[in-house]
Amino acid sequence: MADVDHAPLPDAGFLDDWAARLREFGERQVVGIMLRGSHARQAATEHSDVDLDVLVGGAPYAARRAYLARTAGRLTHVSVAARDVRSWVARLGKPADWAFGLPVLAPARLLWADAYWRRRIDLPVLCQPAGEPQLEELIAALGKAASARAAGDHLGLRLVTADLARLCPSVLRLANPSVRVASRRAAAEAALNLPVAPPGYRADMLLCLGLRPGAPEQLWAAAVRLVRGSLPLIRPYAERIAEAAGADLAEALLDGRLDRYVAQLVRASDAPPRPGREASAVPAPRAGECLTVPAPDAPVTGAPSPASRPPVSGPARPSSRLDPAIAARLRRTADGLVAAVVREQETGEVLMVAWMDDEALHRTLTTGRATYWSRSRQEYWVKGATSGHHQYVRSVALDCDGDALLVTVEQVGAACHTGHRTCFFDELPVTGVETP
Repeated sequence: MADVDHAPLPDAGFLDDWAARLREFGERQVVGIMLRGSHARQAATEHSDVDLDVLVGGAPYAARRAYLARTAGRLTHVSVAARDVRSWVARLGKPADWAFGLPVLAPARLLWADAYWRRRIDLPVLCQPAGEPQLEELIAALGKAASARAAGDHLGLRLVTADLARLCPSVLRLANPSVRVASRRAAAEAALNLPVAPPGYRADMLLCLGLRPGAPEQLWAAAVRLVRGSLPLIRPYAERIAEAAGADLAEALLDGRLDRYVAQLVRASDAPPRPGREASAVPAPRAGECLTVPAPDAPVTGAPSPASRPPVSGPARPSSRLDPAIAARLRRTADGLVAAVVREQETGEVLMVAWMDDEALHRTLTTGRATYWSRSRQEYWVKGATSGHHQYVRSVALDCDGDALLVTVEQVGAACHTGHRTCFFDELPVTGVETP
């Protein structure tokens, strides 16, 4: 550690003590030590912790250690994040999760580095891009807030409106001048003071984030104002929405469907509960699992087609955009549909069965979001658009007869509208089991 450039740390000998401590990372070669946070920004106080990134060579690796180090007669909190150098560099190309979707330009200081890596990681600032505009997630959050309000779940309402407020700046950023932030505090201040924003935006954000006291009804009203007020401001940027969330959501923004959907949520949330209606049972989560709530955004297996709808030949909504070579291999039902069996990528678990026509298959293949045709609503739907339980498509396979698709997805939350992980949770007794 002879070539250490001393930074504004608690005392000059601070880093020398770390030569022995770094041995706990095993046989991995330490290739660099980066100072981040308030010390790197030269904004540290006597109470500030010391944030160090220890970069190591070798295979993918990540670890975090915390220490209370004695320096100059007092204790200092030291936070050490160890990561392999290649994935550390790769992370700089991803948005920061604390930045409200804004781009980051944070000062850093290289304290020491291996000669080979020095020229690659000697960065005066760490730059991370802005997040994608999360309009789909914003709309889903309002739907969850409506459900919590209707159920009288005040804690749930406060939690989800805080999520909604954190999502809102990522959407409004499209309509605002570019700004870069260096810290979480700066990100919050920038997010609260966007110049192009709905009326009352700052007050509503403070309320939803829990930074200003308010009753549940005030939280709900603020959340509705944030979403309603944002839609007309971002409408000129529908192309960017299409890039992030697909063409259908962008079209819904332009043709007024999103506005109607928000109005529908408000009406449904204001309506009194139906007599005798009981909430769907949702299994209690085990430790480390998330609790999911039912959301009416998916047809379930075995749902019959409405009797009033006569079968027609050809696709339910013809598409000239599907690759003709793929379209020629499909064997559709009388109403132009192909069954889609959906399974989880990691476990192989079958999650649900839905239906696709040519256009739905085209959207699924080109957007990476599972898109289906609803036989009951007679419209396309993107899994997760209302519930937040997204399906990110990893592969699609066509069976030998061409009349069924196997869609492999990364499932977020529950696949079933009842709140269960899979639609196939009701096992039937099998009594004729024979041992082979």
